[in-house]
Amino acid sequence: MLTERNNFDKIGECLMNINIGVLSDLSERLSKGERVKPETDAEKNCYQVISDLDHVAGNVHGSITSKKYMRNEISSLISYLGAPSWFITFSPADNKHPICLYYANTKEQMYPQLYTSK
Repeated sequence: MLTERNNFDKIGECLMNINIGVLSDLSERLSKGERVKPETDAEKNCYQVISDLDHVAGNVHGSITSKKYMRNEISSLISYLGAPSWFITFSPADNKHPICLYYANTKEQMYPQLYTSK
């Protein structure tokens, strides 16, 4: 787990004081796709821990949270600057071309003629 030095005590205290039963109940309800709004103080503490862990994982490159942050940044840039122009160059593979596949089954020999500069 990675956190900034000034948040370490707060996150550590939240982790030590969390109610495991409430956290497992919330995780089951969320995994079923249910929309859960925290009502009790224990549920609010669980959501605070989830939020803190999400914030901590944002600094780890390649994590799901950092990817979520990058997607949010991209959508903000698109909203501010407009959609980017995409230029795609297709470069098909020769070994999947229909003519190449047709000649692959035959004993066809090809000898290209190389010309001199004259």
